[in-house]
Amino acid sequence: MDWESSLDERVRQAIGDGSNLPNAGKRLELDDPYTPDELKLAYKLLKDNDLTPGWILEGRELDDLLAQARQQLARALKSGAALPESISAGITALNKRVLAYNLKAPPGVSHKRMIDVEIERRRLTCG
Repeated sequence: MDWESSLDERVRQAIGDGSNLPNAGKRLELDDPYTPDELKLAYKLLKDNDLTPGWILEGRELDDLLAQARQQLARALKSGAALPESISAGITALNKRVLAYNLKAPPGVSHKRMIDVEIERRRLTCG
């Protein structure tokens, strides 16, 4: 008996024919239009087990960091003084993380907007 047959036999012993399992015989709902076909089953398994893909967690963290950085930048720009190097360096580092996130996020997921200091400056002075 080869190892595959042995493994199949052990699975059959453990679960029988599968009719006793939850949702046995029901179709899997994999109709999320934004998830690539090759990831639908994996995401369903994660969802059914209350797990979250890493890129979603990272996206949530980035949303918070971007909001904080924009607030900090707005305060600095409103003061009229030169932009402190610590804020400038922080924005550069954050923009690199945003770029990395945008490259990792699956197709169909909205990309995060990087912070452009000049656009933020114009937005504050014009509106």
